[in-house]
Amino acid sequence: MAGLAARWKNRKTRRALAEVTYDALCPHLTPECAKQIAELLESPDFQAIALSVATQLYANAGAKNEKRELNSTLGRLRQLVTLRVSDETLGAEVTQAVWNALLEKVISHVETVKASDTFSPESRASMLKIAACYAAADSKTAEQLATLDSLAAYHDFEVQLADQIKNLHSTMRLPHAGTTRKVPYSKLFVEPKLRSVAKKSESHDYVRDLDEVIANNHRVVILGDPGGGKSTLSLKLAYDIARSSFPASTARIPLLFVLRDYVEAFRASKDSMVTFLESICRNPYNVEPPEGAIEYLLSSGRALVIFDGLDELTDTSLRRKVSEFVESFVYRYPSVPVLVTSRRVGYSEAPLDESLFTAVTLAELSDSQVATYAEKWFALDQTVERKRRAELATAFVRESQFVADLRKNPLMLSLMCGIYASEHYIPSNRPDLYQKCAQLLFERWDKQRGIVIPLPFNAHVRQALNALALRMYSDPKAQKGLTRARLVSFMTEFLVEKRFDDEAIAEDAANQFVDFCTGRAWVLTDMGSDTQQNLYAFTHRTFLEYFAATQLVRKHYTPEKLFDVLHGRISSQEWEVVAQLSLQILSQNVDDGGDEFLELVLSAVQDTDSLNQKINLTSFAARSLGFMVPRPQIIQNICEQAVFLSLDAITDSDFNFEAVALLMECSPENLELVSRNLKEVLRLAATRRPEDDKALLTALFFQELASSNSTYGHPLSSGSREVWGAVKSDLRRELAPLISRHYGSAFWAARLGAVSGDVPMSALIERFGTSQLWAFQNSYWAAAIPPFVFHASFREWPGFIDASDYFGLSASDECVAALAELLPAAPCPWVSEDELSHHILLPILRACDGPIAGKSGPLKEGSILMFLPVAELVMSRAGLNRRRQGYEAFAVARTGGKMRRVVLKWARARANPEDRPSALATLRGLNFSPTVSDFITRWIKGDIDTARPAGTAPASEAPPETASI
Repeated sequence: MAGLAARWKNRKTRRALAEVTYDALCPHLTPECAKQIAELLESPDFQAIALSVATQLYANAGAKNEKRELNSTLGRLRQLVTLRVSDETLGAEVTQAVWNALLEKVISHVETVKASDTFSPESRASMLKIAACYAAADSKTAEQLATLDSLAAYHDFEVQLADQIKNLHSTMRLPHAGTTRKVPYSKLFVEPKLRSVAKKSESHDYVRDLDEVIANNHRVVILGDPGGGKSTLSLKLAYDIARSSFPASTARIPLLFVLRDYVEAFRASKDSMVTFLESICRNPYNVEPPEGAIEYLLSSGRALVIFDGLDELTDTSLRRKVSEFVESFVYRYPSVPVLVTSRRVGYSEAPLDESLFTAVTLAELSDSQVATYAEKWFALDQTVERKRRAELATAFVRESQFVADLRKNPLMLSLMCGIYASEHYIPSNRPDLYQKCAQLLFERWDKQRGIVIPLPFNAHVRQALNALALRMYSDPKAQKGLTRARLVSFMTEFLVEKRFDDEAIAEDAANQFVDFCTGRAWVLTDMGSDTQQNLYAFTHRTFLEYFAATQLVRKHYTPEKLFDVLHGRISSQEWEVVAQLSLQILSQNVDDGGDEFLELVLSAVQDTDSLNQKINLTSFAARSLGFMVPRPQIIQNICEQAVFLSLDAITDSDFNFEAVALLMECSPENLELVSRNLKEVLRLAATRRPEDDKALLTALFFQELASSNSTYGHPLSSGSREVWGAVKSDLRRELAPLISRHYGSAFWAARLGAVSGDVPMSALIERFGTSQLWAFQNSYWAAAIPPFVFHASFREWPGFIDASDYFGLSASDECVAALAELLPAAPCPWVSEDELSHHILLPILRACDGPIAGKSGPLKEGSILMFLPVAELVMSRAGLNRRRQGYEAFAVARTGGKMRRVVLKWARARANPEDRPSALATLRGLNFSPTVSDFITRWIKGDIDTARPAGTAPASEAPPETASI
């Protein structure tokens, strides 16, 4: 889907389509009609139709209902032409010309996309479902358009709504300021970077800009930390789209849907998305949508819908319900580009379907971004003389280096700038830093301006905020906001108990406090109104969580009491930030409180039978090592739990190394103990379980396996990478002799034995068969040691690391060369389509030009043979329809190097006898050995198959169990 969407946002593609259309209609077009057709082809409405056609053709190629489903899309185009082209006599001719040109371009582009995109079986099933949804949506849209005489009312509404969105979101609020001051984005906003979460290791990780992500993906989830700028990014995107300054999206209208505002509606399940979006037009934008206007915006692809704050639904069951609601919206309106924001932590408990959404994370601010932000921040600080602002920014960046991890967060960076401007130092403890930030906002910032707070902050207001925060955080309905009456009532009740014995005086003080908060964009702020009264809530969730955690510890002041309250939340991976902050505050306020709390967490791991809860509890304990320094014995226990639970979580198709990954992200103060203990536990696990190859593989490749489960984590610092690199080297040096124990039972071990020269390739194939040379069926060992075909494909590519490199071995080329003799003699087919997944076929095939293009002899022959099943399966996918046969492979070959073209030429000749003479001539020109040349000749003629279709039984018996190495 990403490739298809990107194609139809490309202006060059649309221009080429227009040229084909004009050529067909040129003798009949008036200037006005030509202009109308050009506007039609440039419109989001038509691009939505193009994407619908492309998706259906891709998913339903060769299906019986392909033509019938496209008829509904043609009907939609016909109605659109009727509304947008004024010359009725040309309507049918224009429709047919546009349709023919569209099909011609779509077929070409679909085949190109099929050659460059990769889909798992799950993604392919989702594509089929989406294609059906496009067809159904096209039918409904055609029916709606047929009832209209003109689109003018809808377009006028679109312009009005865009103007209101621009007006309302044209500035950003200063989180550090003592007033509701706002500034243009250019004065403070720093463009964020987005990190792909699809990558499985840091060495392959990369960052992108938002426009690149949106341009190449139809639906996106942006994950980030509290205060990371998710909501600000959403507002900035809405503003840019509304003012037509975000060319990466073809949408004209951003519809910003703040999920926390509709908690009760989600619980009641009584309103549709159209109803929600119509209410947003009225409030806050004050625009009345015409009947059917929202439906039109959604069905035409003219709107981009932003679901902001999935994480702010603290109830996991409600988040799952909302996730399903969002997914059902996508199926109902597949043309709509969608953006969802959520926190990283807890997202995995209710994730959106990864076949529908591309997930990215907000990258932490780089040092250069921190410097840019600080420069902009101090330039706006009116409390500092203009000539000193640049000096302060430079000094802040230099002196805050020791808390560099905290300043990578935009909200904390802003508040730290405020603290530095006021006090010229930065607290290093997180709760202390939050407290300083709160004091800055509530007390010192005002005192510097002569503003008197109605109640002393430290005496009562802070306590009231703690109690209020916990009340609101515990009640999802209250997180939407409390009315003034409820807020005053809560504050009055609190003050009667704590400060005043006269309820009238307490109520007056409570009203003063609410009035005080109303005029400032600080911790509590006016969030809008319901039908009767204004609603008040915490502006920044960071402070809501900090004050809630503070109150939790005040009320439950012993480790036992606090753990009783948080146990269920931690087990379910809920309240993650509040639980972490509570643990930090407890550690500060109670001697050994943090240690005793972690001991209770570890005891709870032993008391539960649920593996998922065990992992959640252990992961929480492992994450705590990033901010506290417990006793050595506790660190040892956490390391033991992390390793042995990771081993217990391993199955044939999945594994979970989250806890180990979190241990590797520990604080510098814990790094020595954690690395020493984790190394020892891994070593003991491998040596105490000599029969368990999983324990040995985990010890040898823990870093690679952990990186595969650190999707939502942070990259390691250079110091940490050095330490963990040394641990990895030590373990491999100590444990390498144990690998030979598993030569006869574990393919990964036998493979390492082969590249070390201990195991002949003939014995490897005799014992395990040929399929393991390609198979990705066992994701556990493949995540650490890629199949042999990867060596043949990527050996000389920058950044490629083969398993043999880990152990100082260099015989992989010899192993591949040995296949030139062994594969032709092995039973065919060599591998099943079930084992060689579709989603890795094209990357392998595209890479075949790299390592073997300049080789010769058996190494080149063995590599070429390994690509035959890959090309065969690629062609079987393209061969669903004789008319389409070979298009996909042709698209790959057209952009590839010599060897790729050769292999695909041979593969096409298998299905097209007329191509065989040329293919065989090419083969003869390579001067292969007689054995290899004869085998490939028979393969080209279709006499033998190297790949077995999915779901079919093998042609020969598996290697006998008695075979040994």
